Amino acid sequence: MKMKKENSTSKKRTTWRKVLCMLCIISCAVSVFAQKRVSGTVVDTGGEAIIGANVVEKGTTNGIITDADGKFALDVSANAILKVSFIGYVTQEITVENQSTLQIVLREDFQALEEVVVVGYGTARRKDLTGSVVRADLTVLQESPNVSLLSGLHGTVPGLNVGATTQAGSDPGISIRGRNSISAGTGPLIVLDGIIYRGNIVDINPNDIESVDILKDASAAAIYGSQASNGVMLITSKTVKAMSKPIIEYNGSYTLQGLSNDKMIPMNREEFLQFIADGWLSESRTGEDMLTPNPEWNVANHLDASIINGYLNGTDTNWWELLTNDHSYIQQHNLSVRGRSELSSYFMSIGYTDQQNLVINDTYQRYNVRVNLDTKITDWLKLGTQSFFSLSDYPGVSPSLGSVIGIPPIAEVTDKETGEYLTYPFKSTLNPLLEIQRDNVNKRYNLFGNFYADIDIPFIKGLNYRLNFSQNLILGKNFSFNPYGASLQGSGSKQNSSTYTWSADHIVTYKRAFGKHGVNATFVYGAEKRQYESTNASGSYYANDALGYNYLQGAELEQQRVSSDAWQESSLYAMLRLAYTFNDRYNFTGTLRRDGFSGFGKANKFALFPSAAVSWNISEEDFLKDNVSWVDNLKLRLSYGASGNRTVGRYQTMARISSQDAYQYGDGGSIEKGVYISAMANDNLKWETTRTFNAGLDFSVLNGRLSGVAEYYRTQTYNLLYNIAIPNINMNISSIPVNIGKLANRGVELSLTGIPVQTKDFSWAVTFNYSLNRNKVLSILGLDNDGDGKEDDLVSSSIFIGHPYGVRYDFELIGMWQVADYNAGIIPSGFTYGSYKVRDIDGDGVYSSANDRKILGYNDPSYRFSIQNNLTYKNLELKIFINSIQGGKDYYYGKPGGSLANPDNIRQSNIFKFDYWTPENPNARYRQPGFFTSALDYGYSPYIQRSFIRLQNVMLSYRLPSAFLKKYRINNLKVYVSGENLFTITDWDGWDPETGTGLETGAYPLLKTYSVGINFDF
Repeated sequence: MKMKKENSTSKKRTTWRKVLCMLCIISCAVSVFAQKRVSGTVVDTGGEAIIGANVVEKGTTNGIITDADGKFALDVSANAILKVSFIGYVTQEITVENQSTLQIVLREDFQALEEVVVVGYGTARRKDLTGSVVRADLTVLQESPNVSLLSGLHGTVPGLNVGATTQAGSDPGISIRGRNSISAGTGPLIVLDGIIYRGNIVDINPNDIESVDILKDASAAAIYGSQASNGVMLITSKTVKAMSKPIIEYNGSYTLQGLSNDKMIPMNREEFLQFIADGWLSESRTGEDMLTPNPEWNVANHLDASIINGYLNGTDTNWWELLTNDHSYIQQHNLSVRGRSELSSYFMSIGYTDQQNLVINDTYQRYNVRVNLDTKITDWLKLGTQSFFSLSDYPGVSPSLGSVIGIPPIAEVTDKETGEYLTYPFKSTLNPLLEIQRDNVNKRYNLFGNFYADIDIPFIKGLNYRLNFSQNLILGKNFSFNPYGASLQGSGSKQNSSTYTWSADHIVTYKRAFGKHGVNATFVYGAEKRQYESTNASGSYYANDALGYNYLQGAELEQQRVSSDAWQESSLYAMLRLAYTFNDRYNFTGTLRRDGFSGFGKANKFALFPSAAVSWNISEEDFLKDNVSWVDNLKLRLSYGASGNRTVGRYQTMARISSQDAYQYGDGGSIEKGVYISAMANDNLKWETTRTFNAGLDFSVLNGRLSGVAEYYRTQTYNLLYNIAIPNINMNISSIPVNIGKLANRGVELSLTGIPVQTKDFSWAVTFNYSLNRNKVLSILGLDNDGDGKEDDLVSSSIFIGHPYGVRYDFELIGMWQVADYNAGIIPSGFTYGSYKVRDIDGDGVYSSANDRKILGYNDPSYRFSIQNNLTYKNLELKIFINSIQGGKDYYYGKPGGSLANPDNIRQSNIFKFDYWTPENPNARYRQPGFFTSALDYGYSPYIQRSFIRLQNVMLSYRLPSAFLKKYRINNLKVYVSGENLFTITDWDGWDPETGTGLETGAYPLLKTYSVGINFDF
């Protein structure tokens, strides 16, 4: 009986299992057959398609983004709810039910649009901003071959001054609103993803960057206190803000490069021989007017022995062609994947950049990896990281351009008998074709990571705590072996260096709205520490150089050297910022930051930097709202505050000693080290402090058809650090750094964007940027030694009270002495025909640097402007960008001929063609190459303004139709062609006015580029 009962129970269990399995199968089948396809279009309130909107089935990762026509199609379950979102618009949830075709209208979320501005340690609504904060336009960056992120910002923001680059893998010079210091640099503070970044910007992949915000005035920048007097640049990498399925994106381009100034080509044989004759006019010409060639002239009498054979053999070597690439290029490839669920988001990318510039071995390669992650652990806790790794490689050694250009074309390349390269084709100049064969390793490894925890404090609405902990490790390798060094016996070196930086920020934010009142308070407490160390070994004179720099001990014992270096510095800071808004019309921001830096003396380790700002949203007032319908937005901003500049070196306040080989005991005896004081202590050094007043006006009219920003600012910098001269101590110390003087700076900035034409298929938008800046030295030493009641100028340093810092103080050029003047005997002693004629200011007949020089002009520009045109027709877009820097009447002067060699060298070496004086060319700009007067020095030459107008960029792009892309399951695909540095209008002589390189044989050229590229995602 018992057995039967157990069998019966077992049968019942088996039956129920079969039933359950059947139910599961039926359930799955119903689920599968319940799937349905939903299609539709997402548009804005004006009926315009929204490209890239996220359409996701709620509670799943099933989703898609809209195409170029705002359309989508998605398989969803029968009871699905679609979640539709796009940045700047209110997210909508739509229940599908029986619908198969949807028309979804998203309305603008004005609050979201106004919360995208990064202000440092947080964000703020744009309408609540009180300081000068500007977001750079990165559209040009996305379709141009910019190896460095900074190059893509060229001319995009008024007041942001970005220079040009000429060498591979280099960052351009950059400044914000001119000069606020004399001894310190003018570069702004760089903040990457909320963390102060002190590495090379070129290590950052531009394709990983979401936005760049510029903090220009003291109110906006004061949150960074002691490092903000030159402005702050906030760089934010890409993240995913709205829910979306995984999106894979590829961006690639290929660029051809060439000379932007093809006049700067070295002379050929015929031109060079004529140049030699023009350098010896007294021998190569005859006649009273010196216009008749001398039949007895023999150029061989003035050629170096090393190039005589080349002259006699008819040699015409094109050294420039031998040492430049026929095909110089930039190729870039970037692949990324991004996505977001309800709890987590990710952005990951890899990138490769290969730049081969015009000059052989001027190369750069970059490998990038980025990982940005965040995860919502609970309703109140989020963890995340923003990290990247880059390898920057500068392989090979470029030849000295001074040699490439300077070696005469009649110099032979190879030995006629052996066919091998001549070691010294011209005097003691090493053959550049041997120079480029040096073994070299020059790499930089950059690992950056910011790890954060973001906590919304439970039970206290609006209170948030964020911990940022960042680390940055930069390793450098610089190895070199030159088999032709040390008199052809070989020389090598090996340097390893590392820089490690960590920082920790505790950020507490309280953000609440109480009716018409809004409060946004931020408190920051943080610390930063930086450490550096390097070891260098070198050796010369090798019996066997087969292992190169990997066997430095193979050098002669007496020629082996080792050195090491290390430093560290630390900072401690606290910041409190309070932003208050009333009725969305009146805004106030107050900031107080306290900074401490280890580099200052005991008495001045810490300093306070306060600021305050107000703004008034005039367009929100009833008297304007109700009576002036064409004004969309009108806001007035005023701010005043202080920011600092560390200026002082990490050990500059301390006395320092140095050592050197000092004494040898007897012939062949040991060499003892000597120790000496190399710098004196000064515990009283203070922070340079810049106080800034800023007034700004933001406006938009005619439904956004015209908008802009106008700014006016004034700054004064106190306690300027300057090395003043003292009586020489120990034959070594002749100056000491002190805080003295005062420097003023003022300027205006204007940005206007207009949309002259806007139809369904065609639009034209134009942006005009303008900036003007002036600085003035108000005080330096405060001395009045001549008793005239005015502070004395520092003429030896070309610093003049009441004038801008950076003057052109020299003799005034009034013409050129001619052959007729020589024949008439009126040329002063020390001058001759073809030499510069300068003004004798004091009229004593003697040209004296003390009495006959004057201020001719100033180094800095007078004003800058740029014009960006965007023309769009359906899926076709054309962008034209014009950039200009102007000197006005008295500014932006340079001396392009200042680096021309003295006559002894210029009559031997090659150079490019330039406008020099000869009897046939009496109105030339530059003196004859064979003579200079010691009264003026051979480096004296005309001062010329560097003003220019440049067609900076032209880009034509085409976005393929979505109907075509759907066949291949591609969301978006864009192809483009572009050109950079296409055309320049200037009176400048030499390589380029913007880089300031003139008739310099050793300068690298600015390159013109032509690019093709593609961008698509799926």
